[in-house]
Amino acid sequence: MPVIADFHLALSVDELLRHQGRAAERPEVKVLAQWAIDEAQRLAAPAIVYEWFPVHAVEGGTAQIGDALLHLGPHADLLAFACEALVSVCTIGKALEELVQTLSADNRLLESYLLDTAGVIALVAAGEPIGRIVEEEAARRGWGVSRALSPGSLVGWTISDQKALCALVDLAAIGVTVTAAGILSPHKSGSGLIGIGPDYTARHTGSTCQFCELRHTCQFRH
Repeated sequence: MPVIADFHLALSVDELLRHQGRAAERPEVKVLAQWAIDEAQRLAAPAIVYEWFPVHAVEGGTAQIGDALLHLGPHADLLAFACEALVSVCTIGKALEELVQTLSADNRLLESYLLDTAGVIALVAAGEPIGRIVEEEAARRGWGVSRALSPGSLVGWTISDQKALCALVDLAAIGVTVTAAGILSPHKSGSGLIGIGPDYTARHTGSTCQFCELRHTCQFRH
């Protein structure tokens, strides 16, 4: 099962500051934002495990991906054209979140918050190779791609389905575990799948932000 590890993450302090609103104009926030990005760059240990699976059936809000029956809910039709799907889990490891917890316990709340946000940015960056792998494979076949789908992000696909999804890949290969409730550890980890097929028209994967329950409030929506 393919694993990608120890690759470089290009993190931008400007992106972190964009999420701070008017607070980004404060000199102390700018200084700490740069510190947070530098720490995220130092602490992040990005790793990805992934595998391709056939899509057997998509109907009634469910999708049969390999041996897993996934309950995607009302937007299962986003996989309607998929012949195959790439299932992946990525992480940036536990070192960053451990420092976030230490800073919070020491009441260094601004530093803790900025480092945690930098960790989210790092996790997004850690998942970018997956999109490229899918797009390149689809292009090789002359196919198109679906949006990137994740339990807990797609309305109707609950986090409880994460265990079934993650059972398709070797989590231990990247040091990730999943609880019975579907929570990944380290917490700066994420899972998802992307479908490919000849009837998709998109050549690039897109987000499902418009289908997310937090689409009106999430600072990372795009």
